[in-house]
Amino acid sequence: MSIKRTLVTAAALLITPSLLGAGVRGEADPYVCSLTKAVECDSELCGPPAPPDVPHPTFIRVDLDNNLITLLAPDERRGETTQIRTTERSGDHVVMTGISAGRGWTMTLSETDGGAVITVNLGDAAFVVFAQCIAEDLLSP
Repeated sequence: MSIKRTLVTAAALLITPSLLGAGVRGEADPYVCSLTKAVECDSELCGPPAPPDVPHPTFIRVDLDNNLITLLAPDERRGETTQIRTTERSGDHVVMTGISAGRGWTMTLSETDGGAVITVNLGDAAFVVFAQCIAEDLLSP
């Protein structure tokens, strides 16, 4: 774990002690996720993604009840959706899969610490996106 991530995690735990025992899972779905880092990998190496034609998503809403992921930010992409095709639970992890714009994707979300990893298959390369999620109903004071 990087020093920056450790400091952010420590600050979050100090600010929200009521969440320590409950994890990030609320009374019901959906989750709101901040996409914190992305890398693009091919068979040789991984590095920062190339500059996109359209801005990369920064916040998403994961609605497991309705099998839908909705982009919340940036503003110019707000409201774009992708269908969740499959959802499986294993312990405190939720594993989702889907297809968007001809590309397969997976997302694994920990309901204990809110960490998530999204992979997008580009054919000859892949995006790996790291996220931090919390149940939407826990965002209200």
